[in-house]
Amino acid sequence: MTLFGVSLPWSLPLTFVIYGVVVAVAVWIYRDARARGSRYAIVWGLSTLLFTIIPVLAYLYLHRDTGPAR
Repeated sequence: MTLFGVSLPWSLPLTFVIYGVVVAVAVWIYRDARARGSRYAIVWGLSTLLFTIIPVLAYLYLHRDTGPAR
């Protein structure tokens, strides 16, 4: 694959997909935390961007009993 005459690695599209999924999950967690009235919604979203899977698992664990946000 080339872009402007520069050879790019074959894994570049996969990398973009993975980063896209991480950003989408961070936005989802931020919006869900905000809908639940969390004062730390921005912290949840940013920590998901930085540390990916650990904040997602922590968020799901901590909010497992509260049901869906309204």
